[in-house]
Amino acid sequence: MQVRSIYRPGIVVAAGDELLADAAGRMHDKQVGSLAVLVGRDLVGIFTQSDLARAIAWGADPKVTTVAEYMTTQPVSVGLDTDVHEVVLAMLELECRHLPVIDAGRLVGMVSIRDLLGDVLRVA
Repeated sequence: MQVRSIYRPGIVVAAGDELLADAAGRMHDKQVGSLAVLVGRDLVGIFTQSDLARAIAWGADPKVTTVAEYMTTQPVSVGLDTDVHEVVLAMLELECRHLPVIDAGRLVGMVSIRDLLGDVLRVA
């Protein structure tokens, strides 16, 4: 099975200069665990719930600290034709739960551990 059959199309984004509090609110409102950080149409980072937790644990004030200070830069991405087993291995190796999905050089969505678990449940 390929990423195209399980990923979530559409992108919830953040700007690098956005405050952590605003990004956290968007993640909550949209019920997502990660935000793509874009400059124009270019993916420059990913900001996740884990990044937010790390920022808070390290004492960052979410009302003055920006996403760019805690986002993962140059995130690993996968393509629509990537086999889901490769995605699982990448997430295990990287110790992450979200990967951007790229098609023809464009960000088209995210694949998450939740998507992969849904795939497992559909097969069972």
